[in-house]
Formats: sequence, structure tokens, C-alpha cells
Amino acid sequence: MHILYISYFYPPLGGPASLRNVKVVKYLAQEGISCDVITVSDIEYIQRDFSLLSECREQRLIRTDSLDPMALFRKTGISKGNQATGLYMNTPENIKLWIRRLYLLDEKIGWNPFLIKAGRKAISETHYDLIYISLGPFSSGVGAYKLSKESGIPLVLDMRDYWNLLSDYNLQATTLHRKYAWNWEKRFYSYASLIVTATQGIERDIIKAFGPEFAEKTLTVYNGWDENDFIDLPTVPKPSEYTFSYFGSIYARRNMNAFYKALHRLLEEGKIPQNIKVRLFGNYFKETREEITQSGITNLIEIIPPLEHREALANMMASDVLLLVINSSSPYGTLTSKLGEYLRTQKPILAMIPYYGEAAELLRECGHNYICAMESADTIYHTLKRLFSETEHNYQIPWEMEKSKQVHNLANRLKEMLG
Repeated sequence: MHILYISYFYPPLGGPASLRNVKVVKYLAQEGISCDVITVSDIEYIQRDFSLLSECREQRLIRTDSLDPMALFRKTGISKGNQATGLYMNTPENIKLWIRRLYLLDEKIGWNPFLIKAGRKAISETHYDLIYISLGPFSSGVGAYKLSKESGIPLVLDMRDYWNLLSDYNLQATTLHRKYAWNWEKRFYSYASLIVTATQGIERDIIKAFGPEFAEKTLTVYNGWDENDFIDLPTVPKPSEYTFSYFGSIYARRNMNAFYKALHRLLEEGKIPQNIKVRLFGNYFKETREEITQSGITNLIEIIPPLEHREALANMMASDVLLLVINSSSPYGTLTSKLGEYLRTQKPILAMIPYYGEAAELLRECGHNYICAMESADTIYHTLKRLFSETEHNYQIPWEMEKSKQVHNLANRLKEMLG
């Protein structure tokens, strides 16, 4: 089987989207399914991880131009090197949101003409059994849809996140924008031969919102973790402090204000380990850095620039507690991609997340019970007290979520679909 695999996010871009794509392509190759990948050329981006390039197993890589804002910003020459520029990192989120809302569907719709041109050329040169599109950006689904309609090649959608059902953003500026996006989402689901979702909650909510007829053509493929990534990890010295560690971005309605308040209260009451450190691994926008400045415990918080993936895993293993943040307004099926890796470490997880969401359910199934609302300093305070007082834990690893097993299920479904 040969797949035309389309994704805006692919190494050397780092982060959860690129990581999911490189692992899917890698393990599909092990299942005897080869992929040609169409992706974007260099753009302004929050993180690059060149270590992921060694895991790329595509048969052919096709990089295209784009006219989306991040690609255009890179072309100006202001953005250079491998780190995100200060201009990008310091632009307030409300201004970025205003720019995004200028576009139909999303701001990366400027990639579509180049995606379609590259896809048509690839299809004219190579026989493909499937077109596989990793979403978002959701506007790229229009390009994949058109390629599939023109060629008659079946289309598979990989929904890494919610689209119009996501409550964290209000990306559509007008009623017209919302109706346009909603119509395209339903059209995608009606046309696709298979809908892959990153969580069971996304699958459940798509079926509930768009129609029970889609239940027969959905499959959940969790991000999970790659067990091979945990073999022979780099050596990272155990910090002398009692460390809370957070990995990844903080965006939209997510923040750590209540966590900082709870920690500050415990510190004033003397109910906290003497040597404590909060480590944030990643690039953080202006709002997050301001929250740290106003926290009252600035001296306890350290920002560490993004690490290569396996080095980040090594630092997870060296931490005392891992931090997870999901705002209470998020839909049921919202999972941060790091959750699988967190569960694999068998470290205590302070999960500041919705109590009845899918993330909380997975944590409880694996024996994790430090769950509290991101917005409630009082709840976090009492959960921290319990965490500091308990030393014995019995955490289970959900081996069925391991990446090779998840992609094995996907490969079987693709093979069944094509007979």
C-alpha cells in the first residue's frame, strides 16, 4: 500500500503535531505501508527538533511554498535561525487571534494552492492507494478533499484535535465564517473513507454533533508514546531540588496562575519542601512570562528552552512531579499529547484538568489521583498538601496506548478498508 500523506507539521518542526506525524509514518512503514509526505517549507515556528529527522521513514518528502503568515514572516528575513523571534514571542495573543480571524477557516489557508499543485504532480507520477491528511490546519483539508475528488483516491482524515467543537478559541469572526467552517467540517466527514481521531472524546463528540452514521468509519489512534524513545535515554542528573516539571506550550485559556497562588500559600505556611523548583520546558509567550513575574514565587520558577525529544523524556524521568494543565472549558476529549509519555514515566502527575474529562479518566485508570481544577487555587492547595504527604504510589502503564500498537491498529483498519 502506498499513501500520499499530507501534513503542514513535519520535522524539523518540533512539537506534538510533528511528533504524531513522524511516528505514524514510521510505524506504517514497519507495517508495509509506504508514505510520500507533502509538507511546508521553512516557516516561523515556536520549536524545531532536528533529532526527529533521524526517525523520518517517508519514501519521498515533498516540501512546498506557502503564503500563510508564518511562511511570509520567514521570507522577510526578520525571522532567521532555529529559534522563534522576539517579535513573534512578544506579540500579544489578542493581536494574533485578530489576525487569525481575518481568514476563512484558518490563517494557513495560503498553503492550499501549493499543496494542491504538489499533490496533483505527485498523483500524476505515482500510484497511491490513499490520501491521508493530518489536521490541522483544517484549511489544508480542503486541498486534500479536492485532490481526492479529482483523482478518485480515497481520503482519510486524521483529526488531531477538535475543530468547530473546540471551545478554547473563537476563531470564526462572524456567523458567516462559522457556517462556512461548520459546512466544510461536515463535508469532510461525509466524504472521508475513514476518520481517525486522537482521542475517544473527539470521536464521540463528532458522532454526537454531526451524525450517528459516522460511527462506522471512525477510529481512535492515541498519541501515546514510543517505547523505543525510552531506551538508553541520555543521562540527566537528578536535580537537588524537589522539582515540578511542565513540558510544552501554555496557550489559549490555559495558565498556571492558581498553581502559583497555591504554591505561594504553602510556602508562606511552611508546608512545602524547603528546596523546591518549578521548571517549565519550552518557549513561552508574553502572557505566560508575565504570569511568572506576578506570581510572588519568581525565584522558584525556571524556564528551560525546548529540548530535543529524548532529552525532554530524560528530564521527565528525573522530575519529582509532572504538571498537566487543561482548562475547565475544554471539551471532554481534550488530551495534551504529553499525557501518554507522562503515564509511561510512572511519576506523580499533578493534573490541573477537568475532573470528568477523558484525561482524568485515563489518569484514574492508571492509579493517578492528584486531580484538581486549573482555575481553583484552593483545590490545588489541598491536592498539593496530599501529594507532599503521600510517598507510596502504585501507577500502572497503559501499554495499549504505546505508539507501535496504536499504529498497528490503524494499519489493519487501512488494509481492511482497501480489501
